[in-house]
Amino acid sequence: MSQRPALIWDFDGTLAYQKGKWSGAMIAAMDELACGHGLTLSDVRPLMSSGFPWDQPDRLHPELCDPQAWWDFLETYLVRVAVALGVQPELAGKIAKRVHAVQADSRSYHLYPDTLSTLVSLKEQGYRMVILSNHVPELPQIVQDLGLTELFEAVLGSAQTAVEKPHPQAFALAREALGNPASAVMIGDNPRADGWGAYQVGIQPLIVHGSSATPFWQCDQLSEIEALLNCKVSNTE
Repeated sequence: MSQRPALIWDFDGTLAYQKGKWSGAMIAAMDELACGHGLTLSDVRPLMSSGFPWDQPDRLHPELCDPQAWWDFLETYLVRVAVALGVQPELAGKIAKRVHAVQADSRSYHLYPDTLSTLVSLKEQGYRMVILSNHVPELPQIVQDLGLTELFEAVLGSAQTAVEKPHPQAFALAREALGNPASAVMIGDNPRADGWGAYQVGIQPLIVHGSSATPFWQCDQLSEIEALLNCKVSNTE
């Protein structure tokens, strides 16, 4: 890379986190509406390992670009999960709507301690950045409520674009939003969606908050990214 690469950021698990994620939201909804259910995350997670739009990233989902259509699809899936856990259908519908409310609420998401300082510093150095995330329709509002919007040139959520990572079209849209830069780095926590998806289209992956294998760059903390990027850039000048 002979110049600063553009930066494509994942959101959930990278810039922000949500306690328990979807399975946690399901348990919380059942705690509220089905007291004494006796279920744990270990019971719920296997039933929520597939069924989301991003579990079929090989196909586009234009029929889900409308937020209501997206949530209708998700609520139908969540009802099936709740019923499979032993909940009566009528109550399962209420639980699905409660999960919807939690997942769409920006208060459910929390920035990592070094998120804002890292982004501000990179922005001040001239790095161009977008968010590319498999997420709910409310992602742009969530990003705004967390105070991050002004740091990015675009917020691209799969519920708006109808395509999920690691589909090549998702990365093409991110590049387009950045003006098709000569080089780019995908920063995320998922080695499959963020890592190999980016690598297969010529984007350098950088995996954070976890471990992965070469040819991916790695950082344990977001605060380490700036030094890594600047080192890589200086080594190619």
